[in-house]
Amino acid sequence: MAGKASKKQVQTNIKILSDLYKIAVPVLVLSLLRAVYSKGTDATYTGTTFRWLLLNAPLLGSLYTVELSGRPRIIVDPQTGSKKIVKEGLDLSQSDGLLQYLFDLIYLSLFANVGRILFNSNKLWYVLWVCPIYICFKLYGLKQQYFGGSGSKNSAKVDDKSEDSPVETKSKRQTKREKRGDNQVKYKYR
Repeated sequence: MAGKASKKQVQTNIKILSDLYKIAVPVLVLSLLRAVYSKGTDATYTGTTFRWLLLNAPLLGSLYTVELSGRPRIIVDPQTGSKKIVKEGLDLSQSDGLLQYLFDLIYLSLFANVGRILFNSNKLWYVLWVCPIYICFKLYGLKQQYFGGSGSKNSAKVDDKSEDSPVETKSKRQTKREKRGDNQVKYKYR
């Protein structure tokens, strides 16, 4: 039973990586073939391979990073034949963080490659702009959470309210108690 969690993580990582390669390799090969053999639509035939490499650089870099950080290292003892886990790799099944961003880049690039295969157009590569826009959206939310919004406008509104009405707003429960004359808080003991 020792190392059961790490063995489970190793199996999960191997399955995720194999599924990823089963999808990515055929799509990339078909996309490259489509780019090379469809010279009628491209203005410059000599630049198609370079353009394909340039557009797939985020995909290839993300695949390399996921492979490097998620692939488990297992050593097989030649005498006994037993396997020993040296490094189980990062958990690829996590649902947040940098690895999820890398998987998003991979899947969006594969989507653009499928568009290249089906429609023979590079216009679907504009979908990759979704990732930086999403990152900016998340960073803006963090900025608002930790540093607040425009401080001068919000503080001016709060100061105006406090000067005009010194009486604090009360809940319905507090106003009912004041009507009844219950000023003391009553406790129920068991």
